[in-house]
Amino acid sequence: MLFPGAARIAKVVELDSIASTFDAVDDRAPHLTTWATLDQRAGRGRLGREWVSPAGKCLAATVLVHTGRMPEDAVAWMPLAAGLALADALDPLVADRAGLKWPNDVLVDERKIAGILCERRKGAVAVGFGVNLTLTRDELPTDRSTSLTLEGAEGTAAVLADAVLWHMLRSLDALLPALGGEELRTAIAASLTTIGRDVRVELPDGELSGRAVGLGPAGELQVDSGDRIVDVRAGDVVHVR
Repeated sequence: MLFPGAARIAKVVELDSIASTFDAVDDRAPHLTTWATLDQRAGRGRLGREWVSPAGKCLAATVLVHTGRMPEDAVAWMPLAAGLALADALDPLVADRAGLKWPNDVLVDERKIAGILCERRKGAVAVGFGVNLTLTRDELPTDRSTSLTLEGAEGTAAVLADAVLWHMLRSLDALLPALGGEELRTAIAASLTTIGRDVRVELPDGELSGRAVGLGPAGELQVDSGDRIVDVRAGDVVHVR
């Protein structure tokens, strides 16, 4: 069994190899059922991008979260809540240096170590995420990326993957009752390295520059452009150094 710890939290379907863990999701499965692998061949990222990684060195997983009668404004917080749960899971392995980059990345000292993508399903949200486990510097896609091994975490890819997945499932489940509430919004804002930074946002219809100052009621990034506050609901954010 590849994920013995995580399997104590929820049902974990281990996949030897798959194009994307999203492809394996059964919407009828129980709450928190997880499909996980160390060999994802064509992972999906935001805006149709691919997440490609060497076999055996990255964790890819998708968790089915039943939303039931959750109000829409609560469900809208799922990507950021998942990011907070994943950062919480990585923190013990990277000396409490994990933080969120709006809307769906986890960083360690400004380098991306994990990404999140959520897909709506009937009565549920499929929460997908990928974590760089034991990649070397030469194996990383850019110099703005990192891995658990490079950040000092000890253990094989299998050991690290189980530790991350166990902690992620536990943290995410604990956060779900707070979706849409002010306490969770405050916790997410505190973990977001984007807030307080000068940013450049690539929007579908142009570009926005300014300072990220907060989160809106549905998790929008609020950017002070100098003459007004703009609520960004979707876009690629670049931290300006």
